[in-house]
Amino acid sequence: MQIISCFNNLHVVGVVLFMNPNTYKLSAGILSMLLFFGCSLQAQNHATPDSLFTGYFRLNSGGWTAGDATISVPLPDGRTIWLFGDSYLADVDTNNNTLPCLFQVRNCMLVQDADNPEILTTNVDNTQTGVLRSTFKLAPDDPTILWPGHGFTYNDTVFIYLDAIGQNLENQGVYVAKLQLPGLAIEGIYPLSEQDEILSGRAVLTDSASGYRYIYGNKLNWIVWEPYVSRMPIDGNPLAPYEYYTGSSWSTNPSEALKIMADPVSPGFSVFKFDNKYFMLTQENGYLSCGLGREIYLYEGAHPWGPFENKTLVCTVEDKFNDNYLLTYNAQAHPSFIQNGELLVSYNLNDWVDTLAPYICPSQCKDVWHDRMDADTYRPKFVRYPLGEPVSAVTGMIKPAFNLFPNPAKSGSIINIEGPEIRNINIMTSSGSAYTMKPGSFHAPEQPGAYIVVIYATDDKVYFKKMMVY
Repeated sequence: MQIISCFNNLHVVGVVLFMNPNTYKLSAGILSMLLFFGCSLQAQNHATPDSLFTGYFRLNSGGWTAGDATISVPLPDGRTIWLFGDSYLADVDTNNNTLPCLFQVRNCMLVQDADNPEILTTNVDNTQTGVLRSTFKLAPDDPTILWPGHGFTYNDTVFIYLDAIGQNLENQGVYVAKLQLPGLAIEGIYPLSEQDEILSGRAVLTDSASGYRYIYGNKLNWIVWEPYVSRMPIDGNPLAPYEYYTGSSWSTNPSEALKIMADPVSPGFSVFKFDNKYFMLTQENGYLSCGLGREIYLYEGAHPWGPFENKTLVCTVEDKFNDNYLLTYNAQAHPSFIQNGELLVSYNLNDWVDTLAPYICPSQCKDVWHDRMDADTYRPKFVRYPLGEPVSAVTGMIKPAFNLFPNPAKSGSIINIEGPEIRNINIMTSSGSAYTMKPGSFHAPEQPGAYIVVIYATDDKVYFKKMMVY
């Protein structure tokens, strides 16, 4: 099998796209990112680095500056929530692109602007100090570690799954946070009932074709994680008992659940729908050791409950620092950002953990109280993977992102849409207000300015397009 390097597809022009003088500096860190960014793929269907998205998360001050997890939850108004686990709020020293070795909070939420995606607003509790500044807490002064899972939006409420983690990194249950739109104020954080050790909320898939919302979780079997799925009606309460897939039917008894794939999955994984097929993105388990777990895979299934088969290599991560492989983990799919049939995939890097195993991965943080680390070794990387052949079950034409014409458009003129089959259209103003249009052509707003057109397609994907009106 021929192997090529993704680095061949990374062009210097990509750097210019994320050089916003108000947000970023072209520092030695960005240059080092370009030097050690790489992944090997199958030549006939390979991923390519997305330097634009990678650049969005090269923030140097004013809030979040580094972290792991990198889970996205799209909002109806075009914004996107980005969820991170252990995160830095310290400013980056732009002279050498470094951060102190000790992070500041155990979780963090960023909100990405719909009109200007390079703007990411950090949401933490600045009324507190230390780790109590974390976005999600069981109480204002509760230090329980909560690491984020996936989430979804229903009407004016966002639901986010959270893992409670003990001091020895053992799981202590799953919680659900409720946030109110549009301001994303946290209404409360509530425990899920015991699910026979299944950790729900790794991925959430809303499937309007079946009328259900599918909640994916995993369960530890000795040293491997096995995937399971439960479901609830789309209008159901995520705190109420779920139905679990048993291999042939559904049961409210989680002990009757049957795993939905023969292969194990990584601690975090993604499930999404594309062109009436269902896909699972997961990663080789590296057991938190640098140089291991570098392969990211995609599986496919005919149903939300699988079985997920036809394993395909997405990427073999080749990121190094000081000529050593980094720890790589948390591969995540971001289907709301599919463009031209290409899936956006993120993964995380780290070498701090291997202070416990310095012969596997020499850490930058020998003395965690005084040493510093390169910020890019703890920031997400992004690639795009074409959802076409050789993923064998994907048939027919891959639907492109939609186009508007004319664009720019004269106020009040007729706008035509070319692209997916449409269920609903929202026109968003820069202030966040919206109005709904019927499918088909529509009239441009009377007021000149910049707008975001949000298309809700019949295949359960959401598309965004900027529209200028003069």
